Amino acid sequence: YTTYDNLDFGTVKGFSFEYELRRTGNATLNANYTLQFADGTGSDANSQRGLTSRGNLRTLFPLNYDERHRINLNFDYRFFKGQAIPKFLEDAGLNVQAVSVSGRPYTADRTPLELGGTQTIGSINGARKPWTFTINARIGKTINFSKGAGLNIYCRVSNFLNRQHVLNVY
Repeated sequence: YTTYDNLDFGTVKGFSFEYELRRTGNATLNANYTLQFADGTGSDANSQRGLTSRGNLRTLFPLNYDERHRINLNFDYRFFKGQAIPKFLEDAGLNVQAVSVSGRPYTADRTPLELGGTQTIGSINGARKPWTFTINARIGKTINFSKGAGLNIYCRVSNFLNRQHVLNVY
């Protein structure tokens, strides 16, 4: 008989580097780079489902959520009261966030066989999806009514460049 038991494990190793430019004049900048290696015997409870007839394999492979490289940039520019040349720009600002991530791993398969099943190309999670790059922008202005009371109006655009990314591979 076969029993259902999950003996998988995963380890994530890496480091992160961050640079923060505190407000200098009207601008701030925050930059972050992360390098990580997420390896394990299975990404979820069913990763090794078809392998029980061969015993429990303890070989480490990249996990489904392994992102080797991640770069985050956040730039903020604000006009403060009494500082803006045109009066309508007082308490207005622009925030731009850029995120770039290396592709996640997947297991490449050949075209399905006539009698069912597929043939794996390479190792489990041995292929990588392409990098993704996204820019989000937010422009806004605060309107003050009285001391301590105001209204913040903003427009936020996600995926400013309208890039299409590969999310899954079939």
